[in-house]
Amino acid sequence: MKKKRIITIVIALIVSILFVTCADDTDFRVPESLGNEENEAVSDLLDSISIGMLQLKTIKQLKELYIIGNDPLEITSNIVVKGYVVSSDKSGNFYKEFYMQDAPENPTAGIRVALNLSNSYNKFNIGREVYIRLKGLYVGETNSGDGNITIGGKISATDLMEIENVTSNQIPNHIYRTETTAEIIPKLIAFGGINASDIGTFITLENVFFDVKLLGTSYVDPVEDFDTQRKIQTCLGLGYDDLLLETSSFSRFSSETLPEKAGTINAIVSKDFKGDLIVLVLNDSKGVVMNDERCTPLPAEEYSTILLSENFDTESGDIDVLNWINLREEGTKSWRSYTDTYAQSKAARVNSINSGDESTITWLITGGINLDNTSQEFLSFETSNSFGNGSELQVLISTNFDGNKKNINTASWTVLPAKIVSDGENFKNWVHSTYLDLSAYSGTAFIAFKYTGNGNENFNGTYELDNVSVVAKE
Repeated sequence: MKKKRIITIVIALIVSILFVTCADDTDFRVPESLGNEENEAVSDLLDSISIGMLQLKTIKQLKELYIIGNDPLEITSNIVVKGYVVSSDKSGNFYKEFYMQDAPENPTAGIRVALNLSNSYNKFNIGREVYIRLKGLYVGETNSGDGNITIGGKISATDLMEIENVTSNQIPNHIYRTETTAEIIPKLIAFGGINASDIGTFITLENVFFDVKLLGTSYVDPVEDFDTQRKIQTCLGLGYDDLLLETSSFSRFSSETLPEKAGTINAIVSKDFKGDLIVLVLNDSKGVVMNDERCTPLPAEEYSTILLSENFDTESGDIDVLNWINLREEGTKSWRSYTDTYAQSKAARVNSINSGDESTITWLITGGINLDNTSQEFLSFETSNSFGNGSELQVLISTNFDGNKKNINTASWTVLPAKIVSDGENFKNWVHSTYLDLSAYSGTAFIAFKYTGNGNENFNGTYELDNVSVVAKE
C-alpha cells in the first residue's frame, strides 16, 4: 500500500510539472532576476550601444521623427530607445499596450507601445527598465490623426495610415527588459497646464474632485460598451477648470462609486479614441485618493483692478496694438485681425497652413505690466482653433525682457500652465485659459503668445486669441 501511494504522488508531481510547463507563455512572474538567455541579450544590446553599433535615442527624439497624421514611419536605422514602464493592464484598464517614460521621476516625454501581449504587467511591470531596438518597427498612430504617437510592429492591412501591434514573434527580438525596476514618482503638474507634451507620462494632480453632478455614480456608465469619460475639476483662481478621466468598461473597478470629496489623482496622460481630447487613464482606482473638502473659487469682486484688457476689436490687418510686439521669428505668417462670424467679434489669428514655409515661429507680446503695486494678479484669455494639429500655441512670461524685439531670445521666458484649446474642439467654441496666478512674479512682466508650426501643410492649423486680461487685487 505504501509503495502504491508513493507511485501516485510521483505521478501527481509529474502532472503538475507538465501543467506549469505548458501554461500560457504570456503569464510571467515578475522576475527578481532574468534568465541567462534574456540577460545575455540585454548585455549584448548594451555592449552594442557602448561601442556605437547601436545609437541610443531619447523618447522625445524618437517622437520628433514622426509628424502626427503622416504615414507611419518605418525605422530602418540601428537606433534604440529606453524607457520605464508607467502603465499596467492588471486591472483591465489598458489592453495590449503599455506606456513608458524617459525617467522614473520628472520625465520629459513618454510614448505608447502597442504589442500583441495580454497580461503584459507580468513581464513589463510598472517601473521596469525597457530598451526597444527599433529597426524593423514603426512609429505612428494606431488611429490616424489621434495624436498618440506609438511604437508598433507593422502597417495596418486595412489602413496604410495606421500601425498595428508589435507581434508576439517580434517582441523577443525588439523589446528588452533589464533587471532594474525603478520606483515611479508621479510628476506633479499644474491642472491647466496639461498638454500634448505630457502624453505617455505618469502625473499627479492635487486638489481635484469629480463634478458634483456625478455624485453617487460609478467610474463607468453601465450603459456604455467601451469607455466612459468622467469630468474632474479644480479651483483655479476666480473659477473652476475641468479635465476628463477615461475608464474602460472592462476595468475591474468600473462599477466602483466615485469619491465625493477632493484630493489627488495619479494617472497616465493619453488621448481619447478619436484623438480629440487629452484624457487621464488610471492604472487602478488606488490612483484616486480623495479625503479632503472641496474648494471654492476666490471672490471675483475683490479683483477689480484692471492691469491689461485687449479684445482686438479695433484691429485690422496685422495686429498692431500700442506697445505690443508682433514678430515673425521664422516664416512669413504674422498674427492678424480676424472676424469671428459666430461670436460676432474680432480676434487675433495666426496659422501657417499653405504658407510654403518649412518652419513658422510667430510671437505676439503684450506691453509691460507693472506687478509691484498690487497684491495678487490673474491672467486670463480665450482661444479657439481650426485643425490645430501639428502646430502649437504657448503662453510665456518674462520679467527681464526689455521690450526690444531684438532681445526676445536673450530674455528668460517661462511657460505658463494655461489651458489652450485642444485640436478636437469644435471650431465655433472658445476655451477659457483658466485664471493664471501671477503673484509669484514682480517688476514689469511681459506676456507672450508664441505660435510654432512644423512645415506640414496638411496639419499646420490655426489658432485664434481673444479677451486677454490681467486683473488684480489692491
